[in-house]
Amino acid sequence: MVSADLSGKTGDDLRAISEAVIRMSRLMHEHAQKLEISVEGRYANEVGDPRIRLLSDALQVSRVADLELGRIYQAIQRTVKAAQTLPDLPSPRVTFDREREVLTTSISNLKQERNELETLSEIARTLNSTLEFDKVLSLVMDCVIDFVKAERGVLMLVHPGTGELEFSIARDKNANSIPESAFATAQISRNTIRRVIRTREPMLTDDAQADDALKIQESIMAFGIRSIMCAPLIVRDNCIGAVYVDSRFNTRLFHSKHLELLLAFCNQAAIAIDNARLFADLNAAIRTVREDKQYMDNIFGSIANGVVTTNAAGIITTFNAAASMILHVHPDLVMGKHYREAFTMLPPEVSLINMLSNAQNHHEHGTLVKQAINCRIPGREQDDIVSLNYYVSALLDVQGSYIGMALVIDDQTELKRSEARARQVRQIFERYVHPSVVEQLIRDPMALKLGGETKDISVVFADIRGYTRLSESMPPEEVMHLINRYLKIMCEAIWEESGTLTAFQGDALMAIFNAPLAQPDHALRAVRAAWKMRMAVLEYQRSQPQETQVSFGIGVNTGPATVGNVGAQERLQNYTAIGDAVNVASRLQNNVTDNNILVNDSTFQQVQSWVQTGKQFALSVKNKSLPLTVRYLMGVR
Repeated sequence: MVSADLSGKTGDDLRAISEAVIRMSRLMHEHAQKLEISVEGRYANEVGDPRIRLLSDALQVSRVADLELGRIYQAIQRTVKAAQTLPDLPSPRVTFDREREVLTTSISNLKQERNELETLSEIARTLNSTLEFDKVLSLVMDCVIDFVKAERGVLMLVHPGTGELEFSIARDKNANSIPESAFATAQISRNTIRRVIRTREPMLTDDAQADDALKIQESIMAFGIRSIMCAPLIVRDNCIGAVYVDSRFNTRLFHSKHLELLLAFCNQAAIAIDNARLFADLNAAIRTVREDKQYMDNIFGSIANGVVTTNAAGIITTFNAAASMILHVHPDLVMGKHYREAFTMLPPEVSLINMLSNAQNHHEHGTLVKQAINCRIPGREQDDIVSLNYYVSALLDVQGSYIGMALVIDDQTELKRSEARARQVRQIFERYVHPSVVEQLIRDPMALKLGGETKDISVVFADIRGYTRLSESMPPEEVMHLINRYLKIMCEAIWEESGTLTAFQGDALMAIFNAPLAQPDHALRAVRAAWKMRMAVLEYQRSQPQETQVSFGIGVNTGPATVGNVGAQERLQNYTAIGDAVNVASRLQNNVTDNNILVNDSTFQQVQSWVQTGKQFALSVKNKSLPLTVRYLMGVR
């Protein structure tokens, strides 16, 4: 009887099924609630994302399953209650067993679907756990091999630039990487993947050895490939590659359900790969921008001109090392501040704030504004005027919109100092030394010590004798012209040896060697200059009438003297030498016989290998307690 059966084993079975259904119902209900929170709450604004659509589909399946389980539970309850109230009726046991089997199968299918959805959801979370491209590829292969229980797999991507198929990664079921060279079926995977990418249709074979489409490939037979499955990776209607899995041992490893799951998986994998690729491209772009910025910072840091830039609001965005040195302001005190605040520490005469304000007010013209100022900057050379040139221009983007200002500060201080030193050198020396010496002094002004220094020098004194006789017999203008001719001849001889003319005293001149530029052979230069003077004057005398001929006397001495600028500051100054060495040279010139050269022993000791002299003799001179040892110069080798 039915009632008896229900009260016995059959009743127990129904109650067990009822309890299993209610447990499944609760689990499906909880799962549906979690999906609702994610899909309709957290991701409500991202319904266009394929992954969110996949979760929405899973939510719908969970809801339907939840409702179906509820209906099944209620039907079981109604059956139990009806059976308990009905009179005994004949009902074949086999019919009830069949209904129970169908119900059990339905519950098993629902469990499998739930497990598959949970697996896909877990895979989605795993794939989205990183944006590192190589790590995403490894996760994709490990997940798909585990998901479909394949032996190994390979993932190949289409290069976005060339469109060529590229081997990306191959893995085995133990999550070990397989190099391309070691993947024996690389050619098989390439041919299969090319076809899948071209057709955008997945491919499945449960026995490659019996598949006529693949059997023609010799490598299929050679490598014993049994099961193959391949699916395209499609994102934003663009096929970016394909996933290939196979097995060399199991036939019928894959079936249509596996292919459906692989397609669902590939939809998620394609998005993850595309995101990782975009992220990699973004990182590459960021690195390029950083490198470009670093390159520009290096340029700004290395140039001698100060560079200051602001954005459209006037906030300082660039302040290079040269600007810091010129303005004597540390970059930390100005970066990120408005220029009005940043430059309040500078004196008003620096005029930076007014300069930038005017440029900002007239930025629509985009013109270059130039201004030159002379000012004092605290922290730089005390009481020293700084000369600066400002160049300010507006910064515009490609659309012509104002985005800020650029200020270039050209520090002309050192240049103007150099120019002033050059003018000073020319004013002091161009009349006294050879032009080549002047140019050397200008190129190396630090070699010049105008303030005075004590050093060994060689001094040449020369005077023209017979000046009084000429003055009595010739007009003054002719006498002056004649004296100047003689002095010019002597000066040229001194310049040939790079000597420095320091004084003209009527009909006499004084020249020094080893100043202002160092001349290690200054004694020999002085002697050679004196001899050239003598020979040139004698040659000139031969061309002049007897009545206009004059004689001369030359003295040469070597010794320490103080050399520098002598005279009233800002009035009349002369570069000359003072000291005993100069006085002795003057005394020698006063005591030498006409048309001859008298050389002191201090000079002779340095040049004796290059000169011919007369016998030495003692010469007493004014202001010297002991006589000098001197010689007449007879020739220079």
